[in-house]
Amino acid sequence: MSDLRAIAGSYERIDGFLKDLRERHDAAGEPDERDRVAREQEINDQAYFVLAWGQLEADIDEACRDAIRHGQSHDDWRNRRVWSLYNPDDRRLSGLSFENRLTLVLARGSDEWRRTMQFYNVRNQIAHGTLLSERIDVSGEIQEFFRIQSSLVRE
Repeated sequence: MSDLRAIAGSYERIDGFLKDLRERHDAAGEPDERDRVAREQEINDQAYFVLAWGQLEADIDEACRDAIRHGQSHDDWRNRRVWSLYNPDDRRLSGLSFENRLTLVLARGSDEWRRTMQFYNVRNQIAHGTLLSERIDVSGEIQEFFRIQSSLVRE
C-alpha cells in the first residue's frame, strides 16, 4: 500500500476544499449550489474509496502470491502438491476469485475477512456504475485498510 498515505492526504485536501465551498454556499443562502457541492463530495468520496481500495487489493494479491510461493517451497510433497495448482506469477493468480485470494491470507469469517468482503462489495457496486447516494468516511475506511493490511498472513 505504498501510495495509500499520499492518496489519503490528497483526499483530505480536496474534501476540505469542497467542505469550505459547501459551507460558503450555505452561508450565502444558495441551497442549490450547496447541494451540488454536497453531491460532488459524495462522488469524490467514492472515487477516492475505489482508488484507495486498489492499494489494499494489490497488497492482498501480493500476500497471496507470497503464500503460494511459500506453500510451493514446502519440503514435504504432501503439503506442497495443492499449492502447485497455482501460479503466483500469473497476473490473475490462476483465476482465483477475490474471496479465495483473501481466504489464503486472512482467516475466513474473521472480523478483518468480513470487513474486507464488505469493502469489496462496496467497491464492486461503485466500480460497476451504481454510485452511492451518501457519503463514505474515506479517512476512516483508509485507517481500516491499514488495519486489514497489518493482519494479512505473510509467509
